Amino acid sequence: MSESTVPTFCRVCEPACGLVATVVDGRLVRLQPDRDHPVTKGFACQKGLAGAEIHNDPDRLMRPQRRGPDGELIVAGWDEAIAEIAAATRSIADRWGPEAIATYAGNPTGFNSLLGTGIPSALRSLGVRRYFNSGTQDCVNKYAGSNAVFGSAYLQPIPDIDHADMILLIGSNWRASKASFVSLPAPYSRLMDAARRGATIRFVNPRVTETSDDRTGPTLQILPDTDVYLLAAMIHEIDRCVGFDPAVSQHGTHVDELREFVARYPAERAAAICGVAVADIVDLARDFAAARSATVHMSTGVNQGRQGTLAYWLVHMLAFVTGNLDRPGGNVFAPGWYDMAAKGRSDYAAGFQDGEFGTMRHGELPGGLLANYILDAEQPVRALFVIGGNPLLSLPGEAALRKAFEQLELLVVIDIYPTATAELAHWVLPATDQFERADLGVSGNTMQLEPWVQFTPRVAEPQGERGEEWWIFAKLAQALGVPSLLDADDPEETKWSRIDHMLSGAGITRAELLRHPRGRALDAPLATGHFYDEQIQTSDGRVDCCPPAFAAALVRCEQIFEELAVLAPEQLRLISRRDSRMHNSWYMNVAGMKRGDRTENLLAVHPEDAARLGLGDRDRAVVSSAFGSIEVGVEIDGAIRRNVVSLEHGWGLQRGLRLSRAAPGVNVNAVMPYGTDSFEALSNQQQLTGVPVTVAPVR
Repeated sequence: MSESTVPTFCRVCEPACGLVATVVDGRLVRLQPDRDHPVTKGFACQKGLAGAEIHNDPDRLMRPQRRGPDGELIVAGWDEAIAEIAAATRSIADRWGPEAIATYAGNPTGFNSLLGTGIPSALRSLGVRRYFNSGTQDCVNKYAGSNAVFGSAYLQPIPDIDHADMILLIGSNWRASKASFVSLPAPYSRLMDAARRGATIRFVNPRVTETSDDRTGPTLQILPDTDVYLLAAMIHEIDRCVGFDPAVSQHGTHVDELREFVARYPAERAAAICGVAVADIVDLARDFAAARSATVHMSTGVNQGRQGTLAYWLVHMLAFVTGNLDRPGGNVFAPGWYDMAAKGRSDYAAGFQDGEFGTMRHGELPGGLLANYILDAEQPVRALFVIGGNPLLSLPGEAALRKAFEQLELLVVIDIYPTATAELAHWVLPATDQFERADLGVSGNTMQLEPWVQFTPRVAEPQGERGEEWWIFAKLAQALGVPSLLDADDPEETKWSRIDHMLSGAGITRAELLRHPRGRALDAPLATGHFYDEQIQTSDGRVDCCPPAFAAALVRCEQIFEELAVLAPEQLRLISRRDSRMHNSWYMNVAGMKRGDRTENLLAVHPEDAARLGLGDRDRAVVSSAFGSIEVGVEIDGAIRRNVVSLEHGWGLQRGLRLSRAAPGVNVNAVMPYGTDSFEALSNQQQLTGVPVTVAPVR
């Protein structure tokens, strides 16, 4: 028996925590935190360590499969699979044009440096432009917001919590999700460190999360989908009673328009809509403005509301007007190993298109419209490539999506598991996982408080006939007769050309990184004071404090305010939440994620709401929205605020795997909006929180 240890890293979320893989006879058997990693220093969460269990799961896909005449999946060879998929793709393109072909890329594609972003080149060469991405269920409004305000989608200021005197976290739970859009190992420990040195920490959330406690700080329990009004009220209070920082007049444009907008929502008006006291808004605003240094961070609890882009704009403005943008202890711009600011530069106002399903941003199409593009479009999608995703269940509107997928001429699923979407596919292709391929950590670039980069070789040989995604699409390109990586003299080297180019800007090579298998910490500490002169990408070099392209959304903002004002006082609103032991489809089949009584996800209901509804702990209830109904167990929870109910995300997404069959849980997406009114036009972001529902006992 041969046993070795191999340094590698996790590709579940932005921190990319260092891991040590134990490999026995070429097979990965265990993952442990890498205590010698220069940055993550022995931190890794349950989800990252569960990668070994996923890697060895017997339910994993092993060989290509095609749909037989009786609907059964039949094992096929790669040559047959590539040839038939290419022939079907070419036929559809020739008959209907490139508009008939689309892709859907799931969350794992963002952590795969060789797949890159956008449509794979094999399809791009055919002119394919219809691209759906799980980012529209998660975070695309952050790219849109920074594009509008700073001129680049990739200028994402991160919270310098190690030096901040006040830290404000809105709609986030760092113990469950490890902080999005900031690569921060052991984030909860870092918050405790900040509290111990005297920093004030405040949370804004409808639920008192696991991150908010006596060791960190209290939570202002807001009603969901109202954060934009709280932020506007805070900025107005600062303008009225403290004044904007001098940097605003020096480096900002459309400042009067910002003042005019926030003046519509003084604390006295916003308080009732937000469900918080006037005094609490005033105190939060003044405390933030008075702190020697303050930082603010917003996450998916706000992103997924109806006005996430506007909320992110106001997060930027809160840092800017208080002088905390590009300041130590404030919101800072990390250098990273590849400067992406210029790469993300574009004219935000020019990035919209009017189509048959309304006005929307160019780029990733709204996931909530996937069924519409197949069933109702003038030029319908007839072929869909799904890469590392499970849109049938991870998107709302399962019935419409099922009907749409059944109508497709070609549905190809490339994944590590036989997902619910794969059950409808014509071809199911087995992909390698993160430990069966070489990779370089790209997801945390420019989001790291301590910049570092790591390149990891393949930890274990692919099992069965699993293929890397880049290779699958390169083979498809060859079969389609379009340029292919496999046509290069040295495909194994050529496939890294994009990454090599990115590294070269920092004077780094992959060969050098191989000499630092645990990752190389970069000698590039956070350097503030350069943003306005060197980094901002707007055409006039100034921060756009109220982008004109927001005009229609600002009118809609007032309309939504008025709609919220007339909601019945006892109207329940549903939010989804994340847990440290669950992450999207793949984790439904991980035994370690379902230990103890975790056999289902439960609807969290405040004790007073439960009493009013006649519900007891572990009773069954029906949750209904305008889009669907689910039956779920109830958990009486004093951490949730009144008139809000919460259901854990990630359950009910798999039905054909061993553990998911035994304990499937309930899919919260079944009651979420979909269709033409389900997304925010400023970014194409799907609404997945703050949805009005009714809850009734199962009789």
